[in-house]
Amino acid sequence: MSAAGEADAPGRNDAAELAGLNDPAGLADPADLTTLAGLSEPSRLPEQIGLSEPATEAELARAVLETIREASAEPRLLALEEILEGLRERGLAERLETSPPDDPGTALAVIVADLPEIASLTSRSGRTLYHDPALLSHSYARLLDNQDVPEELLAEAVRSNSRDYPRPVPVELFEKPPFDLASSDVAAILDAMAAKPQFQDIATIQTSTGTAYLFSSLYLARAYAAFLAEQETTLAMNP
Repeated sequence: MSAAGEADAPGRNDAAELAGLNDPAGLADPADLTTLAGLSEPSRLPEQIGLSEPATEAELARAVLETIREASAEPRLLALEEILEGLRERGLAERLETSPPDDPGTALAVIVADLPEIASLTSRSGRTLYHDPALLSHSYARLLDNQDVPEELLAEAVRSNSRDYPRPVPVELFEKPPFDLASSDVAAILDAMAAKPQFQDIATIQTSTGTAYLFSSLYLARAYAAFLAEQETTLAMNP
């Protein structure tokens, strides 16, 4: 067969010749040729022209995970209805709203339950709230849930530190973020807590420098709490 015959044979044009037909100056990126060739494949046309289909279960799970993680980084807890709203904003809620069961919240709860990275807690209002412990710890999640109840907020912070570390916490901690309470408000809250039986485990100690610390007697003995507070004060003075 002649050279001319070879050039005319269908399917024999190489990548360089294909680029030359559309780009006489030779400016086309060879890496784009597979994309150009793909336009002729019927199976790829919906993707190329922007036709959309309901999200797959894997895509939904990934979007749910991203939605919860974004909230945890703020930091913020999310209920199912807030996660669903986040999916709507991403344009990914159609599968949940058109597939059985009729309640999209039920289907969403199943997806969230299958995400090992995500934790839940039952809020004071009884709602289930979700967060990513890698970005928002269980203790901090409890603090957020109690932020509108200052007595519970302080008690949870003191108890979680005494239980989990263990360590007492300086009273001045509550004057800093994320609490941002005035010193007078902290004093008033502690006075109110002292008169209520549910907070009788919250106790105060003072170091040799006069720094006040709080601890929970449910998890720390007074002598050990005093030792830890003194040790922390000494380290702060001699870094």
